[in-house]
Amino acid sequence: MTHRDGLTRRDLGLLAANLGVVSLAGSLMTLGRSARAQEAAKVTLGHFSSANQQNFSKATGSMQKAMGAKAQVEYVGVTTGPQVLTAMAGNSIDLCNVGSSPMVVAMSQGLPVSMVYVHKVIKDDESLIVRPDAGIRTVADLKGKKIGCPFNSSAHFALLAAMRSANLTAADVQLINLKPDAVLSAWQRKDIDGAYIWFPVAPKLLADGGTMIFNGSNLIPLGTVIFDAIVVRDEFKRQHPELVLAYLKELNRINTLYREHPEQMADVMAPFLQIERDMALRVARTTYTISPQEMLTETWMGAPGSKNSGVQKTLRDQAEFLKAADQIKAAPSDFDKFIDRSFVQKMV
Repeated sequence: MTHRDGLTRRDLGLLAANLGVVSLAGSLMTLGRSARAQEAAKVTLGHFSSANQQNFSKATGSMQKAMGAKAQVEYVGVTTGPQVLTAMAGNSIDLCNVGSSPMVVAMSQGLPVSMVYVHKVIKDDESLIVRPDAGIRTVADLKGKKIGCPFNSSAHFALLAAMRSANLTAADVQLINLKPDAVLSAWQRKDIDGAYIWFPVAPKLLADGGTMIFNGSNLIPLGTVIFDAIVVRDEFKRQHPELVLAYLKELNRINTLYREHPEQMADVMAPFLQIERDMALRVARTTYTISPQEMLTETWMGAPGSKNSGVQKTLRDQAEFLKAADQIKAAPSDFDKFIDRSFVQKMV
C-alpha cells in the first residue's frame, strides 16, 4: 500500500539524523562479516500492512522459497516511507517499497540506497474529485476554487502537475492543506469545491455525488509518472546481488498473479489479514504494475544512459516541489546514480 502521509519535519529529522549512523554501522557489520560467512544470509524485508505483494509473499512463504536455503528471510512491519528509509540508514531493513517523495528526500540526503524496480503505478487510487455544484468540468475550471489535499504528499504533487498541464499556478487555486480524515468533513460542510485524495476517502466523495475529473493515469502521457519504487541498501546489493534478483523475480511473479488471477490473491489475503474478501479483491484490482520490459522504456526507468526517462523527470520535478515546500535543502545534480537498472535488465 502506498503511504501518502505528508513528510513532516519530524520524519525528515529522523531520517537525516540516522544518516549519521551509516558509516559506524557499516564498520561494525564489516567486523562480523567473516564470522558469518558460512551462515545463511539474513534478509530483512520491510512490508506495509495492506493486502500488498510483500504481505502475500509472507502469507505464502514464497519469498523464502524463491531465495532458497542460503537466505534467512525476516519481515519488519512499517507504516511510512520515512520510517523505511530511516531503518535502511540503520541497516535494519534491506529491501522495501517506498513512495517516490520520501525516496527523493533520502537521495537528497545522500543515503546509500538504490531504486531497482517500479513497484506500483499510482493511477485511479489517487484522484481529483469535485462537487457536482462547483461548476468544475476540467482542470482549467479549478481557477479560484477551493481544493483540499494533504500537503507535501504524492497527491499534492500530482495536483500541482495537473494544474501545470492547464497553465494554472498555485496562486490561481485556493489550495487547502487537509489530512485525509478531514477531507470528507470539509466536503460535507461544503468548505471545499473538490479534493485530490486517495482510498478510502475518494470512494466516499464519489458516493456523495462527486465526479472524478483527473487522476495519475492522466499524467503519464504528459511525462509525469506517480509511482512507488523498490529500494535496496547499496551494501546489501553489493553483498547479495543474487538475493536482490530473486526478490524481484518473485515480486514479478506475484504481480502477474495480482493482474491475471486477483481472486487467488483475495482468497489468501482476506483470512491472513482478517479483512473482507471484497476489500482484498479491490486492492488486487487497483494494484497497477508493469513488466520488466516496460520498466526499461523511456516512459519509466529508461535504458542505461537515459537522462530524461519518466522516472528521472518525475524525481527531478518532485525534488523541486519538495525544495519549494522547504522539505529538502538541495536536490542531487544527477538522480541517475541512484537508479540501478541492472537487475531489471537480467529479467528481460
